[in-house]
Amino acid sequence: MAESPNIDPWGAASSVYATRAEYVTRPSAEALISWVNDLSPLSPSNALALDNGVGSGVVTTSLRSRFPHLPIIATDLSPGMLELVEKKQLPQVQYKVLDATDLHSSAKDTFTHSLSTFMIQFVSEPRTALQEMYRVTKPNGTLGLCMWGEIGFDAPWEETARHFEPDYVYPHTWTPDWADKDKLQRYVADVGFKDVKLQTIRPRWDFQSPEEFFEYYFEAKNPENMRGYQPWWDKGMEGTMRPKFEKIVRERYGGAKDFDIEVFLIVATK
Repeated sequence: MAESPNIDPWGAASSVYATRAEYVTRPSAEALISWVNDLSPLSPSNALALDNGVGSGVVTTSLRSRFPHLPIIATDLSPGMLELVEKKQLPQVQYKVLDATDLHSSAKDTFTHSLSTFMIQFVSEPRTALQEMYRVTKPNGTLGLCMWGEIGFDAPWEETARHFEPDYVYPHTWTPDWADKDKLQRYVADVGFKDVKLQTIRPRWDFQSPEEFFEYYFEAKNPENMRGYQPWWDKGMEGTMRPKFEKIVRERYGGAKDFDIEVFLIVATK
């Protein structure tokens, strides 16, 4: 009997994602929160924050730690991701399974602070997701986003695949426009936000060993990673390509220490 398709691929990856991807996502999220708070304090009694695409919970847990009285609405399309964060039993947090392109349970002009980290690029209609964040943000409210420029380990996978397909390009979920800092700022402005500002940071994938990275890359079942290797595995190439990839990472990328990572922090006002 054929297996049922996985309708929650991010949920299937949630536990390993939380312990490995946070090497980069947590410091990036904390830097964003600090910048947002400098522009528009998160401490006032009337503040209400949206964590749109909660993922493993880096934004929500950081907000809860720094601003203990701040009410937070945490949303995600993945029930598995939400369940992971709910287990932390954080006070004053409401969890909702919602598509980022349709935040239907939130009224217009609801949130003083609308935050989203490493999510917008992965949805089918990123402009619609930005429009929804604009809709639910209060007038003079603050938007905060983390976006990928370079993830880093798509480069050694491209290098591996080009031994077999010389013109191979990594099949990211997003188009190159959504990793271009100038275009990202324009897209945010196009939906109505003003005073759009962007910072570039370069965090590190601080894997403790090459083996830890290989476990994350192949065994965590991160849907974005799988876009690279799974089509080749389906053709029976795992035994040939995985050793070559691991050799390239060890020899050319410092054993998973020298990935080129670029993250864009974006803030704006409604």
